[in-house]
Amino acid sequence: ETLALPQDSTVGDLKVLVQKSFRQGFLKLVTEKGHVLINPEESFLTAGIQEEAHLTVLAQQPKIAATSSAFAIWCIGGDRIVTWGSPEAGGDSSAV
Repeated sequence: ETLALPQDSTVGDLKVLVQKSFRQGFLKLVTEKGHVLINPEESFLTAGIQEEAHLTVLAQQPKIAATSSAFAIWCIGGDRIVTWGSPEAGGDSSAV
């Protein structure tokens, strides 16, 4: 699918457009050179995205784990874990 954004857009702008277009919230964007786009504030220029660039979009399946007082969510192949809830019950992922 062909999507278009102005050249002064950010990686975050692109990710939102792709998420809406594919109706999928958990996506990984990869450039032609294999660079994973993870910084939403990065400009197209800084990320190396040029006009008519081809990107690969990988849909990721989120995984959820829970205890009685905490939750965690992550995507296989992703680079972060988000936790919330009681730190004593697993709601603190700062050491991960």
